[in-house]
Amino acid sequence: MLFRSEDETQAEWIRQRLAPLAGGSTSEHKLEQGELFSAWLRFFAAMAQQHVLVLVVEDIHWADDALLDFLEHLAEWAVDVPILLVAAARPELLSNRSDWGGGIRNAATITLSPLANTEAAQLLAALLERAVLPVESQQTILEQAGGNPLYVTEFVRLAEESDLLDDAGRIGELGLPDSVQAIIGARLDLLGSEEKELLQAAAVVGKVFWSGAVAALRPTAHSRDALRELMRRELIRPIRDPSMHGQEEYAFVHALVRDVAYGRLARDDRAHLHQTTAGWME
Repeated sequence: MLFRSEDETQAEWIRQRLAPLAGGSTSEHKLEQGELFSAWLRFFAAMAQQHVLVLVVEDIHWADDALLDFLEHLAEWAVDVPILLVAAARPELLSNRSDWGGGIRNAATITLSPLANTEAAQLLAALLERAVLPVESQQTILEQAGGNPLYVTEFVRLAEESDLLDDAGRIGELGLPDSVQAIIGARLDLLGSEEKELLQAAAVVGKVFWSGAVAALRPTAHSRDALRELMRRELIRPIRDPSMHGQEEYAFVHALVRDVAYGRLARDDRAHLHQTTAGWME
């Protein structure tokens, strides 16, 4: 319990303002943004009084203004409780909100540069579990990666699933995909038809999706087996505490995997899946 019994009035006030974002029933009157910010701030502060609280928010370059405003509010006012807020974003965040995070007490911005070739080579060797690649192969991979660790990671996964590298570590005749998206696309091409269709259906639901939703979208597929195979291939991952009662919940390992899967849907199929998803959500 975050609040003592004598704080029941406060707890109910906070509950009413947390419920809409958590999927619960909404209040009869429209809540002001300041009320919502205050409720969430008090909720996180109560959690931090029990133990150190670390909040990680990924990909905030896709966040709307309300969420960005709240994160600034939280960082500005949660100064007397042990809360660490980590927000990850691409540079385009500052193209849209150039002043975001500026002037906040106890806040720091860390820019992550691309990996150096030596660092990318270490990552490649560790993931491939082999210390040495032919010099020509390694140099080609590093040049194509351009310091992007996701390219290196997806390359290794593709190499494990295909004959991209021969036994001696040489690159095959087809060469290397020229982007992370192309590597992911090549990995999706290796999936069976059921796994591919299920992954595309999941992409319609969102970065997070539920077993019931994909079963409704692809009723003829053996969804449990397909989901297990997609997890084995590290395209999706299970979520330990589902947000929807009675449902298994999953997430794409990276937003780009979802983007590539979604982009491969035909327009008519996409429209039908969106309509079916809306019906299932209702």
